Amino acid sequence: MGIRAKHIMSGKISVGTDTTVKEVAHKMITHGQPGLPVVNEAREVVGVVTEFNVLGAVREGMDMGKITAARIMTANPTTADINTSTDDLIQMMLLNNFTLIPIVSDGKYAGLVSRHAIMDALVSPDYTIFSTKELRDALVGA
Repeated sequence: MGIRAKHIMSGKISVGTDTTVKEVAHKMITHGQPGLPVVNEAREVVGVVTEFNVLGAVREGMDMGKITAARIMTANPTTADINTSTDDLIQMMLLNNFTLIPIVSDGKYAGLVSRHAIMDALVSPDYTIFSTKELRDALVGA
C-alpha cells in the first residue's frame, strides 16, 4: 500500500499539558477526533488524552473545568513517523486497541491519524468508481 501517515494525518490538532479536560473534550468534539495528543513547548508528544481518559475522569467525579490534560493523559504514547505505511498503522492500532496515533517528523509533532482517517482513505476511492447517475440509480434501485 502506498498510502503513508503524511497523506492521511489531520493537521496539528493538539493540546498542552495545562489545558483543562473540559477544553480537551470540547476540542475533540469540535474536530471529530477520538483523542488528542498532548504536546510540550518543544512540540514533542508527551501524552495522549482519549475519550476513555475523559470518561474515566467523569466517572471518578473529577471537575473537568479544573483538572488538566496532564492529570488524565496516557504518558509517553506510541507515535509513528510521517512515512509509516497504513499497513503498519493498522497493525499498531489492532495490536494495541488504539483509536489514534500521533505522527511525528524528526521527533516533533506533525499530526495525528485516527482509525476513521485510515478507513476513509481506504474506502473513499470506491465511491468514485460510479458516476453520480450510476450511484443514484444504485441507491434507488433503478
